[in-house]
Amino acid sequence: MKSRKKKIGIEKRIGVKYCGGCNPTYDRMQVVRQLRSCFLNRFYFFPRSRKNLDGLLFINGCHRSCAVENEDPNDPGCFSISGEDELPLLIHWLTTLEEKEND
Repeated sequence: MKSRKKKIGIEKRIGVKYCGGCNPTYDRMQVVRQLRSCFLNRFYFFPRSRKNLDGLLFINGCHRSCAVENEDPNDPGCFSISGEDELPLLIHWLTTLEEKEND
């Protein structure tokens, strides 16, 4: 049986790509602030253009989801959110990324 102990010092680098913000239905920046608060020093959020990312987060302001244009949102290392009601799913995805590294 594998140990469920978390390794100390493992940090994940998540790239963030925002939509253009033409019709946001929620505060997209607030989502990242909540994530930073929830995952203190376990996840760091960078612009999408950063190299050597562990995951990619698309933050869309509405259900049009234009942030994923020209990207592959079905990649297991990607997650797309289009409303703050999806925050629990996003937190679950980040937790899953973290647990994969700790196995």
